[in-house]
Amino acid sequence: MRLIAAVLAGLALFLGPNFVRAAWDEAAPAQEPRLVAAMFRSSWCGACRVLEPRVEDVREAMAGEPVGWVRFNFTWGERDGLRDLAEAEGIAPLYDELAGRTGFLVLMDRETGQVFEIVTMDYDRARIREALERWLVVVERLESVEG
Repeated sequence: MRLIAAVLAGLALFLGPNFVRAAWDEAAPAQEPRLVAAMFRSSWCGACRVLEPRVEDVREAMAGEPVGWVRFNFTWGERDGLRDLAEAEGIAPLYDELAGRTGFLVLMDRETGQVFEIVTMDYDRARIREALERWLVVVERLESVEG
């Protein structure tokens, strides 16, 4: 009985992030934000298990901010649908460069493809939020100069 409980607990830990968390693109605004936060993750990735709950907390706290949240899940090893997602989001070159790597969040400019910052498990929630807020200001200034 203990073995079965341990196996079920292990499966829940391994599969949980794939099924429990809501999809990041469910609440996407009608207009795509210029700042993109692209999570490269997998259930087997130790760094992802540290970083992803922090990112999720910040994402929820910053709901309504103009950030395009994208999540590439490499758990099952299938990449075809992920490439399509990257294409639809306008960030295919970033995906092509980083596909299969996991454990980080890329903050980038959707318009230029410039990577602003790569958030790793070394970032706590406050530092993740500060990075997003910093790059939101930069993107707003770029838009005002260009527009």
